[in-house]
Amino acid sequence: MTKNLRLLSVFVLLLSHIMVFGQTKTVTGTVTDDSSSPLPGVTVVVEGTTIGVVTDIEGNYNINFPEGAQALVFSFIGFDNQRIEVGERSVINVLMQSSDLRLDEVVVVGYGTMKRSDLSGASISVGEDKIRGSVITNIDQALQGRAAGVTAMTTSGAPGGAVSIRVRGQSTINASAEPLYVVDGVILQGGGASGASLGLGDKLGNGAVSSVSPISSLNPSDIESMEILKDASATAIYGAQGANGVVLITTKKGQSGAARFDYDGMYGMQRQATRLEMMNLREFADYSNTVAMDFRTSDDRSEFRDPSLLGVGTNWQDAIFQFAPMQQHQVSARGGTDAARYFVSGSYMDQDGTIVGSEFKRYSFRTNFDADLKPWMKLGVNAAYSLTDEKLGLAEGTEGIITYSLLTPPDIPIYDLNGDYASEVREGYTRINPIAKAHDEDLLLERSKLNGNIYLDITPIEKLTWHTELGFDISGTRGEVFLPQVTYGNWSRDINESSIQRNNNSFMQYKNYLTYADSFNRHSYSLMAGQEAWESKWENQRVIGIGLPGNEVRNPVLASEHKITSGFGSSAMASFFGRLTYNFDSRYGFTYTFRRDGSSNFGPKNRWANFHAFAGSWRFTEEAFLQGLNTVISNGKLRFGWGQTGNSNIGGYAWGASISRMPSGLGMGYRQSNIANPY
Repeated sequence: MTKNLRLLSVFVLLLSHIMVFGQTKTVTGTVTDDSSSPLPGVTVVVEGTTIGVVTDIEGNYNINFPEGAQALVFSFIGFDNQRIEVGERSVINVLMQSSDLRLDEVVVVGYGTMKRSDLSGASISVGEDKIRGSVITNIDQALQGRAAGVTAMTTSGAPGGAVSIRVRGQSTINASAEPLYVVDGVILQGGGASGASLGLGDKLGNGAVSSVSPISSLNPSDIESMEILKDASATAIYGAQGANGVVLITTKKGQSGAARFDYDGMYGMQRQATRLEMMNLREFADYSNTVAMDFRTSDDRSEFRDPSLLGVGTNWQDAIFQFAPMQQHQVSARGGTDAARYFVSGSYMDQDGTIVGSEFKRYSFRTNFDADLKPWMKLGVNAAYSLTDEKLGLAEGTEGIITYSLLTPPDIPIYDLNGDYASEVREGYTRINPIAKAHDEDLLLERSKLNGNIYLDITPIEKLTWHTELGFDISGTRGEVFLPQVTYGNWSRDINESSIQRNNNSFMQYKNYLTYADSFNRHSYSLMAGQEAWESKWENQRVIGIGLPGNEVRNPVLASEHKITSGFGSSAMASFFGRLTYNFDSRYGFTYTFRRDGSSNFGPKNRWANFHAFAGSWRFTEEAFLQGLNTVISNGKLRFGWGQTGNSNIGGYAWGASISRMPSGLGMGYRQSNIANPY
């Protein structure tokens, strides 16, 4: 009897499950935006469950809707969430409405966030929509023409090259004028790295602006938004690091809901749209004959006597420029629960340069995770690793390919009759074949970077939050220059040379700050106070080998002559900062910030400095006497600001006494290079 009852119980349970599954129905539909265009990528979740799907490229969805569930929730970035009760329907088409949250949008400021309507300092946002609408390899390229008061100028035609950013003009003539880049709260390292510091000598030119991008390691598809702090009242919170403006970069975070997998791919072609107008061979022959006649020089060349018999010759600009493909592929996953959220991505970027012999490759991986361990405790981890491989192509400088292409006469062919590279040395003229230079000489740069942070947010009492964070940026570079032993026509290099330099850099940052925010009646205010300390260390080793056994041998150790150099250094900063904000009735705003910095780059008697800032704003469109103008001016704000900033990026130990080597009659000696200045 007991056995029969057990079998009956099992049968009833199985039958109940079959009935439940039998009562689950399928709901389908199409999601469109307010212009009736299909919306791909919209998250559709059964309310109160983890059952969810994502709309396809046509905006269609198909989801299993279990018995007992009430509604579907539709969500997408830039649109209001919609909750729709299903009832007896099996087909539900949804029209998503664009969000109008510009004023209530939360934006990142130094050490915290604020509502845009409460901002008194000058800043501007570049959102994901503007970034996704650009065909770019580096995130700094997205600022070109998209941020008022920000000037962006390309410093190099090389793939992956840097863009020089100036926030409200040039602020210094001696130190670096590039802005401070902060990624998820961590100061990005590598800004202003010159070719010499990377072991490439003057091959990238000797300009004041580096052509190596400090943020080319960042994948633009991982970026959620960028906030550019422009005036001194906004950047003073960064004290001695904020003189050139601050670019706050926020990467994508996880979201609660079903896992969403995205593929983002791009393929394109590049070309140089313009050329400098140069003489062809006939025009060059006429010019050469005219010079020989007017100045009665000996440069009367018999092959130029009848220019009409000549062809167009070599167009060196067309020779060095090429149609260059570029492609990028990324796969990402985003999702989580109400308690834990994640974002994971991996990407590959390959860009050939429009100049022959140049290329840029990037591999990047990112994982961002945050979890609510307790109702009063949140843990987060952001980490990214990137590897870039660059063939810089010797494009820059007075001995670069572009310069040579403009100075090489059109009567010199690319190849001689034997198919070898041609070059000629004449009286008053020595130029290497630019194509040969591009293909035979190497200028290589490899960079790896691991950066991110680990943070903890604790809310011991309501409205008070303690944020503690450990940030890191660990990177390494390998720069190589190789000059082969070659013969081009009657020009030759008899001794080859190889130079390899490795740099290792580490940056550790630790900060704590407390934030208290409250409001009553029409008043709202917030207080923030904190402390920060960081240390940066670097070291390099360079080996130069002259006279290698052959061009296939790149090991400098095997050369007949060696040179070895090395260096190291460090810098550190300790800081204390605070901010007070007050807002009345969303009309009147006031902000005061203070920071005190101590930098090892300055002498012991001038190591610490204070930075103050004030800012105020008046949203005049909220005044009752201007309500009638809302159809003309929907949001108007007047603001004023004053602040103090500094620039500590002057190099380490410039204030101290150093020594240098010098030859003497008794051998190599040492002498003091400069006098110490503790101020």
